Amino acid sequence: MGPTWDVSNEQGFMACYRATFADVYRYAAMLCGPDRSAAEDLAHDVYVGTLAAAKRGAVSEVSFGYFTTAARHRYIDRVRTSQREENRLRLVSSTADADDPRLMPALLSDLPERERTILVLRYVDDMTLAQAADELGISTHAAESLAARAMQRLRRKEARDA
Repeated sequence: MGPTWDVSNEQGFMACYRATFADVYRYAAMLCGPDRSAAEDLAHDVYVGTLAAAKRGAVSEVSFGYFTTAARHRYIDRVRTSQREENRLRLVSSTADADDPRLMPALLSDLPERERTILVLRYVDDMTLAQAADELGISTHAAESLAARAMQRLRRKEARDA
């Protein structure tokens, strides 16, 4: 299992930080690739999160595995957030009126109401399909089908307009 560190007090946390930071940073750098500042941010976020958890009493003893798991989860969260943001921007900017970007994109306005709604809930309001389904009062499977049909319709229209 490897060594563990008591992080329930400041001295223990600092000893843990000094003993593990280089290895946690190396792991973060493997995840982040050439973006060294992202790796530094990720590694520091892991320690800030650990310190906050220790202050809440949620964690008192950690191992290197704890830090790599925390780094992996934070990295995956960042990737997913970035992908969601890219999807939102692509959805909005691909057809937005250049004179007034606040206007509803033309492609979305051409969709049937339920299809437009599922896409807005999913990509603008950042809901999961299950949450969007619940909001619309339909099953998750129905929401998946609705979203797939809407995206297929958008792709066809975009291909025709290109």
